[in-house]
Amino acid sequence: MKKFLSLVAFGAMAFAYQNCAMCHNGGMAIKLDKLTPAQIEAKLKEFKAGKGNPMMVNIAKSMSDKEIAEAAKKYGKK
Repeated sequence: MKKFLSLVAFGAMAFAYQNCAMCHNGGMAIKLDKLTPAQIEAKLKEFKAGKGNPMMVNIAKSMSDKEIAEAAKKYGKK
């Protein structure tokens, strides 16, 4: 059962990473297009280190450094 729950949690985090705009452009969190890619990357690395919003900490911990850079580039200010 623990293994199943771990897989479900991992899948949810992967979904969250793929769909940042769901919360960030849906009014639940800061709009990411107001931040530069460098600001987003720095904040995600902070979350990955365990600092800040627990939901974002869990999402960031499931992301590789490459995924963090890709997300920052995709969602940051153009």
